[in-house]
Amino acid sequence: MTCDTTEALAAHMCELVQFYMLPELKEDLDNVQLGASQFESYHSLLIQDLPKLYDMVQEFLKKSDDTGHEELRIKLLLLLCELTAAPTVYQLTDGKLLKNANDLAEKLSQNWWVSTDSQILKYYESKLHKDSWKRQLGAVHGFARYLELRYSEKLKMPIQMLTFALSVGLNVRECYDPAYKQLAVKIFIVMLKYSDVSNIQELNIQSVIYEHALKDAYNMESIEAMGSVWNCLYLCLDHFKELDAFTWNQCDDMLERLIRNVTMASSPKTSICMLKYIIRLGYYFTINRTDVEEALTANLADPIELAASRDVCLSLSASTSYRWAKAILAMFVLESEKLLQSPEVCVELLQQILRCYLVCILPIPVEALRYHLPEFYSKFVAVLMECLTIHERTPPVLKFVERFIETFIYQLANCSTQKLPSDLQKFMDDLKTLQNKITE
Repeated sequence: MTCDTTEALAAHMCELVQFYMLPELKEDLDNVQLGASQFESYHSLLIQDLPKLYDMVQEFLKKSDDTGHEELRIKLLLLLCELTAAPTVYQLTDGKLLKNANDLAEKLSQNWWVSTDSQILKYYESKLHKDSWKRQLGAVHGFARYLELRYSEKLKMPIQMLTFALSVGLNVRECYDPAYKQLAVKIFIVMLKYSDVSNIQELNIQSVIYEHALKDAYNMESIEAMGSVWNCLYLCLDHFKELDAFTWNQCDDMLERLIRNVTMASSPKTSICMLKYIIRLGYYFTINRTDVEEALTANLADPIELAASRDVCLSLSASTSYRWAKAILAMFVLESEKLLQSPEVCVELLQQILRCYLVCILPIPVEALRYHLPEFYSKFVAVLMECLTIHERTPPVLKFVERFIETFIYQLANCSTQKLPSDLQKFMDDLKTLQNKITE
């Protein structure tokens, strides 16, 4: 094959790859409702032609010893980023075709980055202007996928890409569609995880992301989206320089929002998701964070494993939890109504509430909770007993009720004062009586 023939063939394949990229929308996203059915003809074209295109391009590059033809490599990579981005409204449903696209994208992402970075950035800069990105459906999703493929612990995002990614994320999250708020969060997470800490902190990027992501914590519809935005906020905390457990900070703002979200949630699954992040914030400032995380993976229905987890959690610094103890106990009482829905929901929710109690309440001295515990015990224990009746003493429910009673007795028994106040002593006696009745 002559040089001229090779270049002509490469140019032809570049045109083919460009042809299969998602066309620009005729109207902005805000002005049109998009559904998967509108991409059926595009999918049919891809299903018919993409396997042949993949084979042709890979054979051509193999014959050229995987050197040169940079324009073809870049265009192919841009196409693969569009096709493998997920979730998208235009997403392919052909599993084999998607797998091949992902495999090829992973292969390309291992080699050609140094020479292609600047050109790929230039391409996305031309497509994702503030006033034009809403017509570039393929490019905006492809960009997020490109970031996922490109950056890692070993390959950090350079400052030029960092600032551009921030501008794209901020523009995208302004879209009315929650899917694009979630896409923005995906971009933010890659930035926070795979950029130099010094660059993030010098530009104060963590504060910008935090401010916008916290607003979106109200707007996420799916459990997956909720988890993403709270993971993003949690990553922001690691970049704030002057956080401490003793003064009000971003951690407190997050707790305030989470507690409110939990109490307003109609779905137990939403409550369970949010409780997990309250737990994480409860031990955020502790030195032995890894030990706590490991302790909380234990089977808390088992009394021996619960005791071991309890010992680890008791060592927590409770400065943040002090401020939130009353609100968290009130949240538990409000959430307890959901325990009556089904045995499965009851067990899963009890498990998260118990983890939260171990982290956020148990380390606080009883005397500091003196005026909050009586109301909590009376209301929450009453619901626990109702759970046993409604769920007909189902063994998994029974085990967690027993673990809660044990935990409350343990908490009161370890009061640092020589003698419990009379009302708390009465609760201690009543809890022991209940414990005996339950195990009969």
